[in-house]
Amino acid sequence: MSKRSSHALLNDMLDAIQAIREYTEGMSFDDFLANRMACDAVIRNVQVIGEAANRVPKPFRDQHDGIEWMRIIRSRHILVHDYFGIDYEIIWKIITVHLPILRQELEELLNADNNLE
Repeated sequence: MSKRSSHALLNDMLDAIQAIREYTEGMSFDDFLANRMACDAVIRNVQVIGEAANRVPKPFRDQHDGIEWMRIIRSRHILVHDYFGIDYEIIWKIITVHLPILRQELEELLNADNNLE
């Protein structure tokens, strides 16, 4: 497994958030549920976000503890290991409530420190 910089990992997270936004743009919760491809794509990208967060070095996560790193990482673990028990209402809440906040936090972090390793 190659080691990616924190900067690259944060950008991976932002790219996945953007993909989720594109896949769900203009959708209601019912539209989302009815679109298996969108559901699968969103779940995959939530997993990417969690995996990237997990690879961000712990000292960096500790330094930027305003981001709920462990919650993000746990979401990924739940999706990977309990894929038959996915609660799509929780996924929708992640899409509509948590990802916009995370996107803003990551953008601010990247803009504030151009020297991320």
